[in-house]
This record gives sequence, C-alpha cells and structure tokens, in this order.
Amino acid sequence: MRCRDMSWWFEDREESGFREGYIEPLIEVRETEKEIVVRADLPFVKDKDGVKVEVSGDELEISAAMGRAIKWEKWGVHQRRQSYTQYRTRIRLPTEVDVGSARATFRDGVLTVSLPKKVTKVRIGIE
Repeated sequence: MRCRDMSWWFEDREESGFREGYIEPLIEVRETEKEIVVRADLPFVKDKDGVKVEVSGDELEISAAMGRAIKWEKWGVHQRRQSYTQYRTRIRLPTEVDVGSARATFRDGVLTVSLPKKVTKVRIGIE
C-alpha cells in the first residue's frame, strides 16, 4: 500500500492555525433585516478577559484563550499528537456592518456578537 501525498491537508490547515495550537470554535451566523448576530461556542474559556473580538468592514475575527489545553492523540501506523490552547476564527460577513455600533456579550462559554448592518440604501423624499 502506497502512502498518498498528504501535503495539501497540512497546507490547508496551516492557514487556520492547525499547527499553531489553535482550533476553530463552533459558529452560528444569523442575519435579520437590521443586524447580523454571530454566536460562538467557546468551552473552557473562563471569562471575557480571555476573549478578543475584532471587526472591520465585512469581516469578524474571534480569538480566545482556553483555561486548559485540549489534547488529541492518535496511535497506529502514523502517530499524531496535537494540543490546542486557543480558539481562533475569521468569518466573512454577508454584508458590511456598522463597526461603531457593534456589541458583544460572553456568558456560560457562549460569545454573542451583534453587528448592526451598515445603511447603504436610504429612501429620499420627493418635494
């Protein structure tokens, strides 16, 4: 049995932080008429001080430090050991948002970010 070239698998994960000890959190993006709401599950994150949220235009970046590391080991023909200590993800939003009005809350391991949509269309009254 020949070993297949797996370099594509590792290259793809290098961009998402796979080799750096980062893991992507579970994300839910919900869009309403006036805002975009993003929820991220961040287990093992103790408090809001360990969470960093940045937004610019139509992109949201979330990173958070875990209270303890998650370790993953696989033993067999190929051995693999990985330890994750942080969450990190970058999300492309469906539309541009009003950065100045964004709000975020963190409760019970769930981060909720509310991003009001940028008003791009305004109705003009006719005199």
